[in-house]
Amino acid sequence: MGVVGYDHAVVGQEFWYALPIPTNKSQKDVRIIKAEMIDPPSGVKVLGYGAYRLADTGGLPLMAVDGAPGTPEYRKLKDHSKSGFKVKARALSEVFYVAHLKVTGPIRKNPTNCSFEYTQSDQRYVQTLGCEFELRLKK
Repeated sequence: MGVVGYDHAVVGQEFWYALPIPTNKSQKDVRIIKAEMIDPPSGVKVLGYGAYRLADTGGLPLMAVDGAPGTPEYRKLKDHSKSGFKVKARALSEVFYVAHLKVTGPIRKNPTNCSFEYTQSDQRYVQTLGCEFELRLKK
């Protein structure tokens, strides 16, 4: 499996990185209440997280440069991360999380994991998923 990446970033540049789309393989609905990168690398500052409907973004932009043509205008879209969102039983979510990132210096390693918090039948769970990307400064 490949790794999404961008190898000509510059210090100060901002990106939107899509975390894995939640998939509910169980027999009951779940409510996603939080997602975040566990190990953001040095040289990258996480400015925040948001959760957006695939229908509002025109699909799933895996790694999008802030302000570039074709990049969704996330700041103008409804952010579902504050209220959480439901993923139906045995279904792919219609909402996905993004990490808003800013390049602050040299980046020498890739992040590898994300954490998702969710509830199901009044029980709270935390699950770790792989979410690797490669971001490097322009040479």
